Amino acid sequence: MGSSLRKDGSGDGLSTAFIFATLRIVQERFFTVQEANELIPFLSEKLTELRSVQHKLRLIGANNPKSQEIALRGGVPVPPFYLTLLTRLQCVVQDICAEGCHLKDIESGLVDFPTIWEGREVYLCWKLGEEEVGHWHELEAGFAGRQSLECEPET
Repeated sequence: MGSSLRKDGSGDGLSTAFIFATLRIVQERFFTVQEANELIPFLSEKLTELRSVQHKLRLIGANNPKSQEIALRGGVPVPPFYLTLLTRLQCVVQDICAEGCHLKDIESGLVDFPTIWEGREVYLCWKLGEEEVGHWHELEAGFAGRQSLECEPET
């Protein structure tokens, strides 16, 4: 799987931990398949933008010193454009999360939607490029545990 946003900031080296530290708490929302599908055009646009911003950050980041080097030198400012991109990344992630869905991976465009399935909370699962939500998985199962939807989950 590609680069992922994790709450501990590990993974892609972009220090995405600040994104999660500043996200406002969104009240849990449960989606029907139809409600999740209605968000696909919005999510497709936002995820495409996120991938572009992340790519630019990687290009700029490859030419900048690592955080350990900066600390050893007493701090070196990053280019203003880099900060602008980080801010844009944060804003787009906030836009997605404000809808109540869970961004799981930028590179693959993986998004989960909380729902109630057979009386228990699970996730509807969608990936950028898919025409509609067609899978679900248990909360802890992740992408590898995706199962096909045979009928619309209840809410």
